[in-house]
Amino acid sequence: MGVRELHQHAGEYYNEAMKPEWLLRFTNREQLAFLFADMLVLAMLMLVDGWILVLVSRRIGVFASLAAHGAVAIVAAVVLGNSIHHQLSRIRREAREGRFRPRHYARLLAVVIAAILLIIPGSASGALGLILYLPPGRHIFGWLFVRRYRDTLAVVYEYFKLGVFSDDDAERSDGSGVRES
Repeated sequence: MGVRELHQHAGEYYNEAMKPEWLLRFTNREQLAFLFADMLVLAMLMLVDGWILVLVSRRIGVFASLAAHGAVAIVAAVVLGNSIHHQLSRIRREAREGRFRPRHYARLLAVVIAAILLIIPGSASGALGLILYLPPGRHIFGWLFVRRYRDTLAVVYEYFKLGVFSDDDAERSDGSGVRES
């Protein structure tokens, strides 16, 4: 089975599991209200980050403040990059073994969001990123995410199971054992 057939099979499953309801959400007043509320929360987070950055810069100096935020970003990129790689490897391995564990997908997303928040300069986003990275924050986020997007995660699992994204440590689908570069 070639890549095109894999995409076609996964696309058929995706069409059955996910109707184009996501597009209709933009015409629903309630959904738009939630979208704008989420955007307002992000805007407030950015304003608080900027305000804290200015206060800290006044207290310890601009260069020391930038160096501190840069050091946090570098450490976060290295540590969380390793964690993202570990989570992806676990998801790929379990997909090859035929196990579907939605909490692993939610943990991966929590770590990716935490990495983004920790790399962005700012104290409030850094604190939120740290909360998301620590296990209690990841579990709470995972529980909320899986509760809302379980069907979508099943579609992602099908893609991983079909081998579309699983090229590490896996043999080719034709059984030759040779990987393409």
